[in-house]
Amino acid sequence: MVWRKPAVKRTDPMDAHTMEKHLPLLVPITVFGAYLCTAAPVVYLGDSGEFTAAAFSLGVPHPTGYPLYSFFGKIFCMIPLGNVGFRMNLMSAFFSAITVFLVYDIIRRFTHNVLSSMTAALFLALTPLFWSQTVSAEVYPLHVFFVALMIRLLWQWEKTRTFQNLVLFVFVTGLSFGNHMQTVMLAPPVLYFIISGDTKAIFTVRHFAAISVFFILPLTLYLYLPIRTQAGAAIHWGDPDNLERFLAHISATSYRGPYMFSVDLSQYLSRLVDALNIMAAQYGVLLLLSLWGWVKLPSLRWKVFFVGIILFDLFYTVFLNIISLEITPFTLPSIFVLAIFLGVGLNDLLDRIRQQKKIGSSVKKGFATALCIIPMISLITNYGLCNQSRNYTAYEHAVNIFRTAGHGSTIFLDGDNNVFPVAYGRIVEGMGDGITLHDRHNVLFKWHLETYPFTFAGSWDELEYAVLHKIIRSRSDQGMYFAMTSLSAISLPKDYRSLPCGILKSAVPAASKPHFSEDIWYYYATTSYYDHFFRDHMNRKVTSYYFFRRGESLWYSGRTNEAMRSLKLASKIGYNDDSIHSDLGIFFTDRGLFESAQEELEKALDFCDNPSGIHNNWGYYHHKRGDYEKAITSFEKAIQLEPENHAYYNNLGFTLDRAGQKEKARLVFKKSLSIKEDQPEIIDFIMKYWPDEKYSSD
Repeated sequence: MVWRKPAVKRTDPMDAHTMEKHLPLLVPITVFGAYLCTAAPVVYLGDSGEFTAAAFSLGVPHPTGYPLYSFFGKIFCMIPLGNVGFRMNLMSAFFSAITVFLVYDIIRRFTHNVLSSMTAALFLALTPLFWSQTVSAEVYPLHVFFVALMIRLLWQWEKTRTFQNLVLFVFVTGLSFGNHMQTVMLAPPVLYFIISGDTKAIFTVRHFAAISVFFILPLTLYLYLPIRTQAGAAIHWGDPDNLERFLAHISATSYRGPYMFSVDLSQYLSRLVDALNIMAAQYGVLLLLSLWGWVKLPSLRWKVFFVGIILFDLFYTVFLNIISLEITPFTLPSIFVLAIFLGVGLNDLLDRIRQQKKIGSSVKKGFATALCIIPMISLITNYGLCNQSRNYTAYEHAVNIFRTAGHGSTIFLDGDNNVFPVAYGRIVEGMGDGITLHDRHNVLFKWHLETYPFTFAGSWDELEYAVLHKIIRSRSDQGMYFAMTSLSAISLPKDYRSLPCGILKSAVPAASKPHFSEDIWYYYATTSYYDHFFRDHMNRKVTSYYFFRRGESLWYSGRTNEAMRSLKLASKIGYNDDSIHSDLGIFFTDRGLFESAQEELEKALDFCDNPSGIHNNWGYYHHKRGDYEKAITSFEKAIQLEPENHAYYNNLGFTLDRAGQKEKARLVFKKSLSIKEDQPEIIDFIMKYWPDEKYSSD
């Protein structure tokens, strides 16, 4: 008997059946490891400080309240690993990793191919937009997790058509609303898919009643808002403890006016182009394969469903928000859907190669290897963009704010990048216990009007003006500081002025002698400001303003050469931030450095979304140079773009007066006072030069 070597069963390298049982588990483990390595070590800028403080204290963050996020966040806050800020960042990494696995699972069910599913899922995981949301505490990773879970459950219902699976889908949808109201954008494509598949699934009395119950049940999570407000949670934004405020909070009523349908058509078109460019930039040339994947989806209903998700996501992104797309990843659901298309497209490409008999096994293996390299290229390319493991900026910013103000002093805060890191510092880590905090919009650090009693009747702006003046006059002896990008939005009492004090501004009596000390700068935490890592828009803003305030301080101390280096560094770091360029332009203008001022104002105009303020600053620049005609033209442009801004009229009036056009100046000042009556300085100016006018500055 002749011994023969046993035949080896040859498998098609493109099917990769041997990977199907175990290798997919590496998908969430691998990406979670990458996210863990790149996560911010402490609290992040933007909303992260507020969300972390709200979860830690079981409080109520900004509308719509995000109760489910706060519940999950509280669980992660109790994990004994690192600081609380890092634990909340860990939550984003965790849910993002699960989302990637769900994407893999969805694609595999469409394609029955492990390799194409893993490649597309890992590619999504390592796109800059998706990855950037895994490094800090944000609601979007949890939102995209629910989107993925809903699509997975919808696929299960489509295969089985059992009512139990539909009820489970509806319940999860209700939970998703408990995290983010953007879930409502999924309603049209979801309803289309269900109704076109089985009309009776919803439109019978028994089914409709059951679905309604299981949808409403998770929405009771929102009762958390009034309960925690009544319990005195450390954060209770909007005080939603009565029906009116509760409904206003969960429906984000305060955001509708300024955010929804609030700009002209050209700005909408520009925002749409920006959104599409962001989506295309994530995929590059692979976007073509994604589009082909959509064509190869198994049914028309799935094609319409996924296109509906993208269209309504774009509608939300373009028309229902004006927040910069550099800051908020509104297009994440669309990026997610494109990954599913990519997986289907890759599978079709693999099938076509597999069917080519002229292509040898080694070539097929080489192509399979090439697919595995695609995520590796993304990892190498995007790691530096998304690595925030050395980013302590938000934490150091909060520490520096508290170190600037002494015990017993008061800090008046404005802007998310000031208020939210400070909220984390105070509520989570107990920073600055002896310092009184107020935020300008009275949402986190309340004014407590009983501390500053007075009788008032008028508009919100007038109340803010009156309260601020009361606070300044009653607290300036102990120290009154402002953590604000610019003081132009508020008005100090006319017998007070602002002076630089480290990274803050202080309010002091106008008659007091100015004192500029360099000592405070030696007590600041500055590791992140001098470190080298990729900074997003928010981090560039905070860092650039740090160097702007540093340069300002050096200038007042007479160290002009060092000051200029710091100011130029601020301009370089905030290269596409119109606010830092604008403030630098004003700073240089006030010191007669007109060439530097012109350079900064030109940059500000290039990068601004709303050019009215920049034209106003150009007017100031021309006024200081004595070119009153150009100044008048610039101020008139600003007014044309923002006709209800009283400050622009005042600036135009002063320039007209200086140019000898007295009567025009008087009419412009009258227009300003018709917009805002309480302007004692303007009234005093009018009474001085036109005493017959009937105004009073009392």
